[in-house]
Amino acid sequence: MDRRLIRTAVFGSPDSDEPALCPETAVDLDAFRREHDGITIWCGTMFEGGCGRQLTTRRCTDNRICHFAHYASSTGEHRCGRKANDKDSANHLFAKAHLASWLRAQDLLAEFSYPQPLGSAVEARLTDGRVLRVHLDRALPVISTDDAWEILLGPGVRTTPDALAQRGYIHRIRFDDRAGTGRTMQFGTELPGVGTTWENPSQVTVGADTLVTTAKPALLPPAPVAAREADSPTGRTIVTVDRAERPTVPAARQADPVQQAVQHFKAALPRHPGQVQAAVATMRRLLEENTLGPADAQKLRVTLGKGDRWLKERAQHRAAVIRELQARPTPELYHQASELMKATDASPEDRALVRAQEQAVQRRQNEALAASAARERQRADRQEAELREAQRRSREREERRQEAEAREHERELARQRQIEQDRNDRAQWHAPAVRGALKKAAREGRTTTWPEIADKTGQHRLSRFDHEDRLELLVLVEGATPADRPLWSTLLATADDDAALRLYRDVAQRLGRPLPDGTNDLLAHLAAEQERLHRQ
Repeated sequence: MDRRLIRTAVFGSPDSDEPALCPETAVDLDAFRREHDGITIWCGTMFEGGCGRQLTTRRCTDNRICHFAHYASSTGEHRCGRKANDKDSANHLFAKAHLASWLRAQDLLAEFSYPQPLGSAVEARLTDGRVLRVHLDRALPVISTDDAWEILLGPGVRTTPDALAQRGYIHRIRFDDRAGTGRTMQFGTELPGVGTTWENPSQVTVGADTLVTTAKPALLPPAPVAAREADSPTGRTIVTVDRAERPTVPAARQADPVQQAVQHFKAALPRHPGQVQAAVATMRRLLEENTLGPADAQKLRVTLGKGDRWLKERAQHRAAVIRELQARPTPELYHQASELMKATDASPEDRALVRAQEQAVQRRQNEALAASAARERQRADRQEAELREAQRRSREREERRQEAEAREHERELARQRQIEQDRNDRAQWHAPAVRGALKKAAREGRTTTWPEIADKTGQHRLSRFDHEDRLELLVLVEGATPADRPLWSTLLATADDDAALRLYRDVAQRLGRPLPDGTNDLLAHLAAEQERLHRQ
């Protein structure tokens, strides 16, 4: 058995990354065992040097804390490569578990990975491509790379003052033991000159630029840029202009019709494709006027060639969409075709074809809705039928169970009746001999025992009678004893035989004869009754 006090493990399988932390006290370990009953615990391969063998819990009530331990090896040669067995050796697994839960609470999904060396970091890649890295290795430098959207520093990880000043903030995490078992995680935001403010995960959200915490709220959107006056050493007025409002070419070139036509074409392509035809027509008109110099004419011809190719490709794409729409009138294709019809180069025939498909699309939508409703009704009917069938089977199982219980109850009653009948028969058979033996002992002025009665009467089965058999037998023996006379069974009760005293009390209770409660009083009563019997 591994002698080291292993505190951390994983649940379920050797390759699991679901962390387990062994409680320190025996009481908490008992609760841990009940909570995880039936779940296996392993020295997981997600730990550096983990051997992948199954573990058990070791309950300690001495000076040692409770811990995990390897099962004994059949060969006795097993060696585990775990270097660190303290709680921090599983920080990467606890970080992943808490981050996954925290992200799910914000309806965010992430793919997690563990960079090498194992345990040094955890990375969560969100579905939008952003990477959240948790740096856990205190010995490795914290490196800010382009692929990390945000970096959180783990417990004890330090950074340089310059990094804090340049960044303006640093996000951290820490772990706290939960009462009994497990660990909780908190987020911290360190600010220059302020220190670190710690918060629960529920107070921290994923923002557009960084993590939004109480110490570092989300930045407000910038106000519209306008001319602002500011004091300056020279008393001048400083005017700021939004980049989108700055002229993109010198003012002398803005009046150039060739430059304007080219710019309008370039601006129309990504932002307003419906205006491309107008820009192409303007360039063609300028070329037809034949008033341009060779350089401007060449520039227009090159740009016009691009425009013509773009319009041709767009027309081909539009025709393909319309053909597909006619063959398969879906809402998605209709919406795509309608957007293509917004361009000025769309022909009236194309527009008519698209409009003609509107009813077909609506009809298919209605059919799809009707089919969906029918499927939903079928699903509901199927679920209701399955529910009724399950209820029927449950009722049948319950009825079979009750019938089985009733049969078992009847069998038990029959067994009890048979036991009582057998006991009564034995009592009827042995009562005369036992009564005679007790009377003979009274005449001789002595007490007696069951083995003695069995030996002298030859009824050796009496020695095998249990408490209930003897009770039933003595009640039958005392059936004719007058109420004012001592019980013959008094001669079987002695001070040094607790079983005999208990039997005497039970016989007296069955016959309705009161006895003293205290032991000393009972012994005095027995002595007096036995004396009376000896004098009879």
